[in-house]
Amino acid sequence: MDGILNIKNVSLTYQSDTQETQAIKNLNLTVNKGEFISIIGPSGCGKTSILSLISGLIKPTNGEIFINGEKVIKPHKSIGYMLQRDELFPWRTIEKNAILPLEIKKVKENKYKAFVKNLLEKYGLKDFINSYPSEISGGMRQRVALIRTLASNPDLLLLDEPFSALDYQTRLSVCDDVYKIITEERKTAILVTHDISEALSMSDRVIVLTKRPATILNEHIYNYDKKILPLKRREDKNFGKEFEILWSELNDGKKGY
Repeated sequence: MDGILNIKNVSLTYQSDTQETQAIKNLNLTVNKGEFISIIGPSGCGKTSILSLISGLIKPTNGEIFINGEKVIKPHKSIGYMLQRDELFPWRTIEKNAILPLEIKKVKENKYKAFVKNLLEKYGLKDFINSYPSEISGGMRQRVALIRTLASNPDLLLLDEPFSALDYQTRLSVCDDVYKIITEERKTAILVTHDISEALSMSDRVIVLTKRPATILNEHIYNYDKKILPLKRREDKNFGKEFEILWSELNDGKKGY
C-alpha cells in the first residue's frame, strides 16, 4: 500500500434524534512520507472532521483509513495532533509541558526525555526550559506545543489551525518556526486552515474541498524548494496567481484555470 496515509472512499454522516447530516462524501486521499499538505475549504465543510477521522477519534460511516498500512480503528500511536490553542498547563514549566505525552504514556526511559530537551534547545527555547507559559511569548508557546506533539516521535502530524489565535505578525513568524521544525525533523504533516496564503506558502500540496458534504474539488502541487521558508515563498512571482486560483475555487466551487 502506497503512502504513509491512505483514505479510501470515506464518508461521514452525523446523526441526531431528528436528522442526518452528511459531512463527508467518498473522500480519497494518499499522503506520502515527508509531504506537507494543507486542506482548505468553505467554513463548516468538515475539515476538522477529517483530522478527527485520521486520528481515530471518530469512525467513518463508510470507507477505511490506513496509517503505515494499518487500519485506523482507534487513536493511533503514529499520529501527533496539534490543536488551535497551545493548551499549555500554567503550573508546569516549559520542559514539563513538553514531556507531558511521555508521562501520560508512562514512558520512563531517559533517552526520550533527552530527545525532547534537545528539541527545546535546538529550536530556541534553551533559556526558557525552567520558565512557565506566562513568562514566554505566544509564538514561543506554539513552538513548545509543537515540540510536545513531537515528544512521542509520531510519523504524521495533524495541525488544526494552529496559528489562528496569534496576531498577524506573530503568525507569519510562527509559520516559519513550525515549518522549519517539521521539515528539519523530516515529519509528514497535514494542516487544516482557513488562510489561503498560509496554505500556499507552507505546502507541497493543497487540497481544496467542496461545500458539505465535503469531497475533493481539486488538488494543487507546488514545487517550492523545501529550504525556502514560508514567509520568503510569499515573494515568489507566481504566488499571487496561485492565490487567485485557490480563492476562485473556494468561492465558486469550480476548478480554477
